[in-house]
Amino acid sequence: MFHSRRLLVLCGSLLVATGLPALAEEPASVADLVAGAVCDKQLVVLGELPSHGEAQTFQIKAAIADRLIERCGFDALFFEAGVYDFLGFQEKNSQKQATPEQLDQAIGGFWKTRELAEWRRGLYDRAAAGRLVLGGLDDQPSASAAYARAILPDLVAAANPELQADECREAVVRNLNWRYDEQYPINEEEQRRLERCTRQAAGAGHEGGELSIEQQKMLENIASYYARQVDPSSATDRDEVMARNFHWQAQRMSAESKLMVWTSTVHAARQQGELRHRPLGAWLADTWADRLAVVGFTAFAGESSMAGGPIRPISEAPPDSLEAKATAADKPWSYLDRAALGELGRRTSRLFGRWTEADWSAAFDGVVVIRQETAPTFDR
Repeated sequence: MFHSRRLLVLCGSLLVATGLPALAEEPASVADLVAGAVCDKQLVVLGELPSHGEAQTFQIKAAIADRLIERCGFDALFFEAGVYDFLGFQEKNSQKQATPEQLDQAIGGFWKTRELAEWRRGLYDRAAAGRLVLGGLDDQPSASAAYARAILPDLVAAANPELQADECREAVVRNLNWRYDEQYPINEEEQRRLERCTRQAAGAGHEGGELSIEQQKMLENIASYYARQVDPSSATDRDEVMARNFHWQAQRMSAESKLMVWTSTVHAARQQGELRHRPLGAWLADTWADRLAVVGFTAFAGESSMAGGPIRPISEAPPDSLEAKATAADKPWSYLDRAALGELGRRTSRLFGRWTEADWSAAFDGVVVIRQETAPTFDR
């Protein structure tokens, strides 16, 4: 169980006390502005473009998080990252055996940037001292999920009938390590095997009662992930899974906990609007209502790089877009609160990664617009 501490749900970065490099005056100012606007909320969701590769956004979100921790009493942090390795980190941390490398594996490649290296170590130090709770929300195992690769195959095998145990273990090992070849291709038969094995394991865990709560949650998550690969239309949507994982972990906290979520803007929105699926933010709004603040991030132009991939240009926004209006006269950044978003009316924006026209005041309590984004640098 978590300690009865205040909760911060986020997928990102901190500043002063965690060793993050100092921001320029202007980004620090927008962090002060945003943190001041949401300080009294119990749950704060911070977005970013779905490309997950903008350095200035990372730094500003980090600075906001730091201010909310230091000035507003937030003391737990959850990422849009796999639940598995964070549960492993929590277990080892409770035994005083967790390592910074284990936390890096849990956080994953999107935020393993040189700019955030000292910050990640600061997160570890806080968690090790019992001053910060860290967790994940996603059912997708990441490429760096070493704990998931180590524990899930045997968990799935043990909860299946003996005659199927080896088949199921080997299927999960192949998938988590992506070991496919002509003999064992990733095809419909393999995907259905993974779905069957993990569904059986999750159900057996409920019936037997021999698993820990954390192990049962891991089986439920891997089962929902593989079910979505077989038939997305009938499986639980990823945003709903993240919402369920959030509520489960929030319920383990004190009722006085204060929460923050770091995710992409497309997941952060308060309502579905033009999106194909109901976003995480909308699921959270059902429970948290006016205790919730959602802040989106976008950019007028610049460069982006996802998880160490190629640097790609961010095309210049159209003249009448939200991004253009917000950073007119080459303003380096702008923060639009809900009232300012409402005054702009329906505008085209890349907040969801593709150009979409909407009244953004209905989806966000505020939006940070960066005039010229830069790509982060990654440690290989």
